[in-house]
Amino acid sequence: MTVDDRPGAGIVWSRVEEGFHVASARGAFLGYIDREADGTYWAYNGRSRPVGRFPGLVAAMAAVTHAHTQATAVADPVIELRQVPDALPGSAVS
Repeated sequence: MTVDDRPGAGIVWSRVEEGFHVASARGAFLGYIDREADGTYWAYNGRSRPVGRFPGLVAAMAAVTHAHTQATAVADPVIELRQVPDALPGSAVS
């Protein structure tokens, strides 16, 4: 089995309706593209935040792919667990 690590590999684009496309990868929602009345395309990331406005569909698709790649390249935040001391003496929590 080979691994394809090219940008956009594994991303599936679905045309939901004319001018509206949705991207997913392995079942996860990545973002969408909406065509405006003037023929330009607004691209949005997986949190529905604008990525940008583009003159063509392919450029908008590349922008959504790039936004997803950047978002997933960020290291996972460190989770720190600390015990909080009881605020009230004799509380039920020990």
